[in-house]
Amino acid sequence: MQELSSIVAANLKRRRKALSMTQAELADTLGYSEKAISKWESGKGLPPTAILPRLAAVLRITPGALFVAEESARLYLGIDGGGTKTEFVLANAAGEILRRAVLGASNPNDVGLSAMQEVLRQGIFEVCGEYTQESISVFAGIAGGTTSDVAKKIHDFLSRFGFAEVKNGSDAQNAISAGLGTRDGVAVIMGTGSVAFAQQNGTLHRIGGYGYLLGDAGSGYALGRDAILAALQMEDGSGGQTALHELVLQKCGGERVLPALGEFYRGGKTYIAGYAPLLFDAVRGGDTIAEEIVRRQMREIAKLIVGGAKRLKTDTVSVVICGGLATAHGDVILPLLEEYLKEHPSTCRLAVCKNTMAEGALYLAGMPRKDEEAC
Repeated sequence: MQELSSIVAANLKRRRKALSMTQAELADTLGYSEKAISKWESGKGLPPTAILPRLAAVLRITPGALFVAEESARLYLGIDGGGTKTEFVLANAAGEILRRAVLGASNPNDVGLSAMQEVLRQGIFEVCGEYTQESISVFAGIAGGTTSDVAKKIHDFLSRFGFAEVKNGSDAQNAISAGLGTRDGVAVIMGTGSVAFAQQNGTLHRIGGYGYLLGDAGSGYALGRDAILAALQMEDGSGGQTALHELVLQKCGGERVLPALGEFYRGGKTYIAGYAPLLFDAVRGGDTIAEEIVRRQMREIAKLIVGGAKRLKTDTVSVVICGGLATAHGDVILPLLEEYLKEHPSTCRLAVCKNTMAEGALYLAGMPRKDEEAC
């Protein structure tokens, strides 16, 4: 069995180097000598108990994590929180998924900070309950969670669980990690909202993603809204005959769509986004109005891709489409995007991301990548 002093030595040295600190800098921060730091890192002695909380804080880990052997410390928790659902994935260093859970929405702008924290708490207990928290590094990418105040509150909340390391950011980071890894290219997120990012040499450029009042074309919300609207317009005579009317009725219940209007408004973006899949069902059934809607929305997604391609300025652009809509309905989405992108001078190679965005969060938590060709 590995001696405790050796475990602490390895963890101390690894974390110090990860933070790009010299022994002298760490010693100065702690108020100890460089010789003392060298002694701890060589396994010839343990840091005094009184300094452990301060040492752990400087290294950005919990005190307990200093005493967990490297081989048992390699567990990773990836969290992807959005406007519709929140996914939790726990994996080991080999990339084997140990536990997975999917709960409700966690965008604090939609559900509030307290509700977001409750979703995170439930998910963490569900996937990490059988494991030592001090052996887990976590990254939580939460939609609406990147403003300085909210980001700090999320970080502080996650830090209470005693994880070895806590990092948090946006769900967009999860998507880029899942779809592109470190490669140059364009990642398009089609979730409750929509946005694209062009990545070049580690630098990100955002295209779109201005929210449902100003944009979000091609998103679950926009598609669901248009499906409901088409059903309402058929009902009041201002629109044409469409299978969407019957599909919407089946989902909302009742004999007419109009009485459900209040429910649509009360349900908000997430609820309306739940109607988006009906469009693709109708398209596969040959419904012309549904096809018209999907074509219009996918043209807007194509514009996001073109905006990203312009940033990259290369002849060939790798484009990854992320999100549940793309995974479930890529057979409809990709051909339309390819048709529109023929008009652009760059060759865009489209693919649907095979990894979930929560799996992208695993890499941001520190899980080693086996293959940089993420999707």
